[in-house]
Amino acid sequence: MDTSHLLSYLSSYAFPTASHTISTNIVLGISLGGHAAWHCVLHDARISTAVIVIGCPDYTRLMMDRARKSKLQTWVSTERPGAQFLGSVDFPKGLIEAIEKHDPAGLLMGELDVVTGDDHLHEPSDEEKTRLRPLMRDHLGGKRILCLSGGADKLVPYQCGEPFLGFLKRAVGEGGWFSDRETVLEDIVDIKAGHEFSPKMKDEAISLPATLVLHPQDVSTVDIDIGIDIEIFSSIPNRRGSKDRVKPRFMGL
Repeated sequence: MDTSHLLSYLSSYAFPTASHTISTNIVLGISLGGHAAWHCVLHDARISTAVIVIGCPDYTRLMMDRARKSKLQTWVSTERPGAQFLGSVDFPKGLIEAIEKHDPAGLLMGELDVVTGDDHLHEPSDEEKTRLRPLMRDHLGGKRILCLSGGADKLVPYQCGEPFLGFLKRAVGEGGWFSDRETVLEDIVDIKAGHEFSPKMKDEAISLPATLVLHPQDVSTVDIDIGIDIEIFSSIPNRRGSKDRVKPRFMGL
């Protein structure tokens, strides 16, 4: 929401004389900023592309992993560890309801009927597709996402987001049931990287298709301090008809 508000006022801040019009917005986020970038690309129609670095699209799985590792009392107190963690005081019902509305995995995979527990691995039924298509169209239609993860990341393990990423890749990939909406998801894991923006990830982030590349010589920078590491790249047409890039950098305090 904070990023959306910033986008609403960005042009008046960067171009108070209306010398340029912003036409394209690309978000890049690292760690907590990566979590936020998922929400930005999912919920703000003005953002067409996201580069997500060591962020997780599945808050529930990530918190369950941390509860298990920290041996939280609400995780270990049952005969089957974790059986009653969801809905406990550490993960209350109100939080679950918010996740189902806003979290990528909660919003989309929450529409799957729970039958076997691994329902995300299977092709959605016709009824599930009927529920999912409007959500996918409104939140991800025509969007491009580059997801960069560390294979040795212990803080935000790739395995926590893998079920959702697999579900989404099967949906938008060639022959998938949502492949007709030009949604692109590229999922890259740097096997040896931990919780870091590794050199390989940086190379991938700047090696996007030609229409998405942000050339350093075309970027000017505005610094605005807020509490998460996230960057918005906004594209503006120049006098030559091509596009310069304006990069307001929203840096952690």
